[in-house]
Amino acid sequence: MSTVIYSASPFQAVLGILETIAFVFVIGLVGIGIALFRQKQSHSARIIVGVLGIFLMIVSFVSAGFTFASVSNGAQVVTANLNNKTIAEDNCGDNGGTCKRFVLETTENATVYDFNVPQDAYEVAQINTCYKFTYYPNSGLFAQDTNSYRQINYVSRIETADPAACQ
Repeated sequence: MSTVIYSASPFQAVLGILETIAFVFVIGLVGIGIALFRQKQSHSARIIVGVLGIFLMIVSFVSAGFTFASVSNGAQVVTANLNNKTIAEDNCGDNGGTCKRFVLETTENATVYDFNVPQDAYEVAQINTCYKFTYYPNSGLFAQDTNSYRQINYVSRIETADPAACQ
């Protein structure tokens, strides 16, 4: 019997990116509002702010489309041995701050997978254990998927698997 160490609905799996998309959309909407209703600004400044607002709204719609495509194409499953666990620190913010990413590294056939997971799943996962990962593949302009490397952000389920499946 397999043990589930992480489970999320498709909506929960993509919630972080949806929050970011909504934030960018609101900023674009505010930019358009400023361009339309701030009569005291110069005409050229209002046009620039309005165009930037429209650009941000278009970016949010395109990003939402790619996210929807990731989920609607269906989940994929990979069964692999957990090779390594890494806490990656990324630069975030303008003040030089860092953000942590919890990464589970696996290899199946000739493809290396880096699964970005929540901290609780990271802490429970054990190296050299066979797991079945259910995920939504990244799609979009900046997806880092090749035939030999895949970075996965939308993990919906991780469960232990029969060690024979990882041979």
